[in-house]
Amino acid sequence: MKYVVILLCVLVQLAPAKDSPSVRLGLSFIVSFPSMDDEKDFAEMTNASGLDFDLGSTAWGGSVEVLGDLGDRFRIRGGVSVSRLHGAYTEGYDPLSYVLIGLFTAGLGFFLSQSEDVIDLDDEAVSVEAEAYYLFSRTSGFSLSAGVGPVFTFANRSLASPNTVTKGSGSGIGMIASLRLDQESVWELGCLPLMFGLEAGYRMNSVDIDDQEAENFQLDFSGPFLKAGTYIGL
Repeated sequence: MKYVVILLCVLVQLAPAKDSPSVRLGLSFIVSFPSMDDEKDFAEMTNASGLDFDLGSTAWGGSVEVLGDLGDRFRIRGGVSVSRLHGAYTEGYDPLSYVLIGLFTAGLGFFLSQSEDVIDLDDEAVSVEAEAYYLFSRTSGFSLSAGVGPVFTFANRSLASPNTVTKGSGSGIGMIASLRLDQESVWELGCLPLMFGLEAGYRMNSVDIDDQEAENFQLDFSGPFLKAGTYIGL
């Protein structure tokens, strides 16, 4: 990590001095709300069988991305993101037993999990994204832009139960459209010029699972998303 910081500092020093850096390299935190209609049907079927299966409605993830200016009015972005959606059926401990364990372990037992996953579902998407933005407004402090571009997704689905594990994967192409609010002024952290960015938009992307056992099962990642990122200006 030390050498990465040193390398970034060297790159910053070599870059031409500007009021607002034209290239930004950063990390983003992403929260999205995917459609996942087939997963919702699976959860309803599982619940109908008498199991309390809890499917998450929010997918969490992050991305590594690079933004670059093309003149004063256009900006492009490329990045790789990872997003995960989880679901599970859990069996809880008896409350009285949980209290007794806590008392006999001097409170340490209260830090143990109260439940155990019996059915565990994990959906993961690795996406390669490219987007072009038009800057509506740009001041010395902030800029507002709107963008659109393609996204190619590699998706995996893993469903584990006490006796079986089912896995499937697939890939698909979609589109992404969003609004961005970017900081144009620089906040110095040692030798690194930092900036922040916020993005909100909609993702259109459905992936068919290739595994034969899946029977045309789809992971539909389409839905709104929010993103917050920290960038180093170069």
